[in-house]
Amino acid sequence: MSYQIIPNFIFLFSVLGILLIVLKHLPEAAAQRQREAAQPSASEKLAAKGLPAEALSKIRSGLRFWVKKTWIFILEAKDLKPHSSAGYRMKKIFNRSATEQKKPAAQPPLTTHEVKNEQYYLDIIKLQPKNLLHYDALGKFYLDQENFSDAKDVYLYLAGHEPANPDFQARLAYCYYCTKNYAKAVEHYQKSLGLDSTQPNRYYNLGLSLDSAGEHQKAVNSFRQAISLEHRNIKYHLSLAHALMKIGEKQQAKEALLEARKIDPENQAIKEKLNKYA
Repeated sequence: MSYQIIPNFIFLFSVLGILLIVLKHLPEAAAQRQREAAQPSASEKLAAKGLPAEALSKIRSGLRFWVKKTWIFILEAKDLKPHSSAGYRMKKIFNRSATEQKKPAAQPPLTTHEVKNEQYYLDIIKLQPKNLLHYDALGKFYLDQENFSDAKDVYLYLAGHEPANPDFQARLAYCYYCTKNYAKAVEHYQKSLGLDSTQPNRYYNLGLSLDSAGEHQKAVNSFRQAISLEHRNIKYHLSLAHALMKIGEKQQAKEALLEARKIDPENQAIKEKLNKYA
């Protein structure tokens, strides 16, 4: 009988040892959670708008982490496999698994001429928290309202969930540009163009961001790329001329304006610029 009891005692003492380690590291885990909580995340900012956020104490969060680790250890010691449940990252906001979401009987449209308020979009997100298009609709609503700070939080969240989506990256970049964080705007416009290099307006916006950040030569290159994709867009030529003047290339700036005048000979802005650079 002793040969059966001894392994059980060894297993029991191993579990007790792990629990002691868990208790020892709880203060450290709580402190780490406190440091992380010092700066609210995009998810937390969205939760502050009325979306049911997961509200756990710092100690409880640390305890959950170590209990999970302990449980996996016990299962492995017993030669069992830990149960894997299909979780969704939205649980960080909603505190409910995707399987617990009840499918609505009818889905209201994302946009209507009548609905112009924030709460509409928040409500539809609660109905279908897995559908990122609803978040995109909320972000576009904020952009229409020129609420760039809240729009930035939405697109930070979306870019975190789908980093390979060029539209989310571009809209996040636009939010940074409008809040005058030009370095971040450049970063995310470059990410967007790295995923989809066929969008001339994004090269143009990248050029504006670079120009605002003081990177005038890089801005020139970006404006030229935009022109190569959409030659007849007058604003691209005007911005190119403006950036060329900043780096002292007066003749090239004049040539850019002359090229624009071929497209639109009666454009008053082009005439004024040519007179100025004459």
